[in-house]
Amino acid sequence: MPIRRRSALFGGLAIACAAALARCGPAAADAGNHPAGLLEVTSGWTTDPDRTGMQALLAVLKGRAPDVTFVSGDGSTATDPVARLADGRPPDSIRCSGGTELAELAPHLEPLDSLARSRRWTAGLPAGLQPRLRVGRTLYGVPAGVRRTNLLWSNREVLADAAADPAPADPGLLIAQLQRVTATGRPALAVGGPAEVLHLAETALLAAHGPDAFGALWRPGGPWNSPATTTAQRVLDALLAHAAPITPDADWTDAARLLGTGRAGYLLTGDWADAWLRTDLGLRAGADYRWAAAPGTAGLFQSRADVFTLPRGAHHRTAAVAWLDVCADLDGQVALNGARTAVPARTDLPEPTLAMFGPYARWSLDEWRQRRSLDSLTHGGLLGGHRRAAALAAATAFTTHRDSTRLARELAAA
Repeated sequence: MPIRRRSALFGGLAIACAAALARCGPAAADAGNHPAGLLEVTSGWTTDPDRTGMQALLAVLKGRAPDVTFVSGDGSTATDPVARLADGRPPDSIRCSGGTELAELAPHLEPLDSLARSRRWTAGLPAGLQPRLRVGRTLYGVPAGVRRTNLLWSNREVLADAAADPAPADPGLLIAQLQRVTATGRPALAVGGPAEVLHLAETALLAAHGPDAFGALWRPGGPWNSPATTTAQRVLDALLAHAAPITPDADWTDAARLLGTGRAGYLLTGDWADAWLRTDLGLRAGADYRWAAAPGTAGLFQSRADVFTLPRGAHHRTAAVAWLDVCADLDGQVALNGARTAVPARTDLPEPTLAMFGPYARWSLDEWRQRRSLDSLTHGGLLGGHRRAAALAAATAFTTHRDSTRLARELAAA
């Protein structure tokens, strides 16, 4: 079966399952109270696997609110959603990553505490996620799912040839395993473009500092001059010494292709790699490739929370509230995240539901329940938009000058 056709089949099955969930979901019986009209949502999900997940989530919405017509706010000619908020022309819901990114939008958003209490939007959410949904004590976001970022992926055949460990516990052990793979004549580490370099730097900083000091780095007076930062710089340099050549216009899919086709042994990236390796390359989870927490971060679940909001003055508010209902409910979260191999934000999934998820996702669901939740710089809401853009610009410059001390200085300034 051709790879692209297989990917389409996977998405179709996900949407069919979502429709079935919608028919048996708790709101399906409320046939006399459906909202109607338009619903415009800006998600930023224009590529797979998130786009496939969005289609599955919309199938649940359609089962509950068949008279709502969905309009994407992600068209290439659409005005920036933040500018639309400021101009008083908001879409009906906007996805963000929670945390600081949510705080920047909050002046233009409707507080959700009253709605959340009456509609149980925070049911089943872990305590560690809650602060990322609030600004001060006020709730402004409803999470539909969580994407884990601190992950190490490995090619089983490449590692077998090098007698290398798929799950080294700390960065020093990972570097030793990279040396084993390099000795076989292959690049040991697959890296995409500047965003993946920033991901590597973030992972090295997190492993060296630990979660509390890592969070402090991004506040005024953070511990950038500490020995832990120097350690992180050395780790980053050592990782890149064993990496495939970095090209400025590459992205994580280019790195995943190197890993999946046996041209690299390891890859540090988020959980989006699982769906891509399976559907685009036709690989078998656990057999052709493996995964583990990034070295030095085993007790942490660093992630991007996918949080939907209700802008003030939304023109189709009733439909927007119905959308947030679907995002918050188990059936919507299972449909979305099952289709894209991510994790429902809720932790109260019944055991039979777990069978709908594949090998990686079942492992990740257990991790989400047990590990400490932590926001991501590169992919999440740890920094606001302008500061994250400055951090990415520093990583882009680093791909040319390769001076990790300068990179740390520029990240501190960001």
